[in-house]
Amino acid sequence: MSRLLSALVISPFALAAAACSDPPPTPAAMGISINLTPASATEVPGVDIQGRSCTAMGTGSATYSIGQPSPNKTIENGKGGVTVECTVRGDGSFSAAASGLDAFTKQRLSLNVSGRITDSAAKVAGTGGFQFYTPDTAALYTRAPYPDCTFGPVTTLKKGAILADIVCPIIVGEDPSNGCKAKGTIAFEYCKTGEEED
Repeated sequence: MSRLLSALVISPFALAAAACSDPPPTPAAMGISINLTPASATEVPGVDIQGRSCTAMGTGSATYSIGQPSPNKTIENGKGGVTVECTVRGDGSFSAAASGLDAFTKQRLSLNVSGRITDSAAKVAGTGGFQFYTPDTAALYTRAPYPDCTFGPVTTLKKGAILADIVCPIIVGEDPSNGCKAKGTIAFEYCKTGEEED
């Protein structure tokens, strides 16, 4: 009898605590549109890119997308085979790793992007690195002596979210014959803010 009475007394408090708990966090989400084209020597001054060609879609030019980089068009982590892990800090630094099926080719693509917006208050363009993979292109990434990517204009920048254009004059692979220019738009939202680590 005393056990039943205890359960009846404790139970309302347990239910009240459950009702006041925080809702589960919204999963991170992404929307990207990246166009790969042959790199131009005029955009990579002082560095020899002779012999490098872009193998995107076998033609040297292709646009890859997952979701859309615009409000209410991103895709959450875990939906449709998409994986997203991202952090966007208050100082304008960000990093993201994402993968999913390209909307057009249905090939699996993956990317890693990181950088820092020069002035987070004014949302001034910044620079950073980029890695991109599809079965057609193999792994392509920024590396010295080639220039970093630039990010901007930056449409949205706040803790946990970024929407910005990206231009990489050339991303290259281990094979010295591979190299493409990358240009497009990236959106990541509901990301970690870095404050979780404090």
